[in-house]
Amino acid sequence: MIRDLFLWLLTSFVVEPVQAEWNTRLAAAGAPPAVAAQLGRCAAEAGPALAGRAAEDVWWGVTTAMGVWLGTRDGMAVLAEATPGCATAVEAARPLLVGPRS
Repeated sequence: MIRDLFLWLLTSFVVEPVQAEWNTRLAAAGAPPAVAAQLGRCAAEAGPALAGRAAEDVWWGVTTAMGVWLGTRDGMAVLAEATPGCATAVEAARPLLVGPRS
């Protein structure tokens, strides 16, 4: 029951907003569909992984969800850290996700 609550919380405030932002930025950058699909898989795997961590550390779960929602935490980094292999995919796509640096 608590794990389900954390899954909802983190999916609603972390995974879905980050994934929507990824989709928008990847489309604007003209990214290959394979990149979007790989990041979509990472986002799908991140929800349960984040919920598991939040169930073990309630404070981390609440502060992480609120931090991403408020913009004080980097949602891309949170998702990248949540699942093995996703950090590499996110870092490879980061130039497409954040655009050119000034």
